[in-house]
Amino acid sequence: MSIEFSDTDIQNFYKLLSLNLTAYNCGNLCAPENGGEPYCCIVENAVPLLYREEFKYLQNRSTIWSRWKPKTKHNKKLKSEGESRTAIFSECKGVQFCERENRSISCRTFPLEPYIDEKGRFSGLIFMKEFRGKCPLIKRLADFQQKTIDNHYKFWCLIFEKRPDEFELYKSTSKGWRISSGKT
Repeated sequence: MSIEFSDTDIQNFYKLLSLNLTAYNCGNLCAPENGGEPYCCIVENAVPLLYREEFKYLQNRSTIWSRWKPKTKHNKKLKSEGESRTAIFSECKGVQFCERENRSISCRTFPLEPYIDEKGRFSGLIFMKEFRGKCPLIKRLADFQQKTIDNHYKFWCLIFEKRPDEFELYKSTSKGWRISSGKT
C-alpha cells in the first residue's frame, strides 16, 4: 500500500534533489543540437511523470505546470497506459519559463533512475535506458558531483520506503536492463 506524500515530504524530496548533477548547466551540452532547448526539456522527447501530490503541490506554488495533453495516437496510448492512481503525466511551459525551484522530481532526477540488482537490492543509479543515446552526460560521468549522486540515492531510499510499488517497478525495469545486456 502506498503512503500519500505530504507537502513536507515533497519539500524534503526537493531539498535532497536541489543540487545540480554537474557543476555546469548540462542543458548547454545538447541544446544547440535541439533548436536551443535541452533534449529533456522538450515534452515530445520526455514527458515528466509527477506524483499526484507533487502536481497539486506545484499547482499551489506556480503556474508553469499543467496536465499533459497528448496529440498523437501513440502518446494518447502512452498516457492511458502510463498514468496511475499515484502519478500523472504533466508538462511545463518550457525551458524559457523554467523556475528552478519548481522543477518536478522527474526533472531533478533526469537522466538517472534506480537500479535494483538480481538479489533485489537497490545498488545504485543508472542512466534511463530510453535516453542513453540522446543525453550527452553519458559520456561525461566524471563530471557528476558525488554529493548529488548521494542525495539522489537517499531520495530513492525514501521513495521505496513510502511506495513499495515504486521499488517493484524499478526491480522490473532493472531486470529488463539485465536481459537486454545479456546479464540475466
